[in-house]
Amino acid sequence: MTKKKAIKSAGIHGLVIFKALESKEDLEETTYSFEKVDQEKKINLSHELTAFGATYRYSVLVINESRAPITEIKYRIKYPRFLALSRTNPTTIKIKTTNSEDNAVNQINFEIEKISENSKTQINFYFIPLTLKNKGNISTYVTYVNNKDFVRVLNSDELQLTLEPPVIQPKIISSDKISSFLKLEGIKKAVKSFGLNTDKKLDYDLIFEQLEKLLVMHKFQLIAKDDKKRIVWFFGIDKKTQNEILVVGQIVSKKIELLAASQNHFILISLLTNLLQDFQKHLLSAGIINSLDQVILLECKYCGGVLNRFPSKGESITCPNCKKEQVTW
Repeated sequence: MTKKKAIKSAGIHGLVIFKALESKEDLEETTYSFEKVDQEKKINLSHELTAFGATYRYSVLVINESRAPITEIKYRIKYPRFLALSRTNPTTIKIKTTNSEDNAVNQINFEIEKISENSKTQINFYFIPLTLKNKGNISTYVTYVNNKDFVRVLNSDELQLTLEPPVIQPKIISSDKISSFLKLEGIKKAVKSFGLNTDKKLDYDLIFEQLEKLLVMHKFQLIAKDDKKRIVWFFGIDKKTQNEILVVGQIVSKKIELLAASQNHFILISLLTNLLQDFQKHLLSAGIINSLDQVILLECKYCGGVLNRFPSKGESITCPNCKKEQVTW
């Protein structure tokens, strides 16, 4: 439940703003001062944690249902350290990330100048899991200056996030069932796409072999394979939820990709995080890379879409989804 506290801020705005009117008579009849507007219980905070692709999307919404603006809106968001902030939307927000007094928590601070009357502002934060087998909370604290020049406080409740790697049981299906599975109601898809920053000449047949071994190790059932196109399909069931999962591994345009589909979107995030981390270990042990820094994720920094190829170092590439240019590494 939203809690509110009042603290008198320094200085009085004393600002009176009038609506645009067509005549002098209208002006005399309908002018009002924002200071006379009652904003109590009309400024609200809500937040939501959802799955978005292979990331968690945390949305913070401040709603102003009053007939006057609020100003100096300051946000403080606490989130567990096992998450990494990958991007925000809008991308123009200037944020500062700090360590909280609690060693298990990070904090985001930022400010916006104004939320107009009868309007709302939503900020989205996209997080990538760094580790699994963790549990933590996300919460938001907001202060703002109301039309009477008082500082008010909005507190959210805590949203709990639990990260567990799925335990897979193999399931055999015929390859002609793949298309119909992807058309099931409520099916969700996610992808991890990356390239390898190395001076070595890469043996993509060897990397494809490592990709197949990875999915076998995670107990998925091989459904179909095309060695020439370097693409493989696996299928399985999450033992805990009994959700079916399709996983596709492929190498295309110097990109290595793990794609997954299921009716449970949150499982896909944990699964792809787990697969990517284990695949990086495979690449290290095989001597294909020397450090994890050589794994370059190919996600658009603006919209989160997958880039269509692995660019050279310092090369600008255009996202096929939002059409914005960027340099990935």
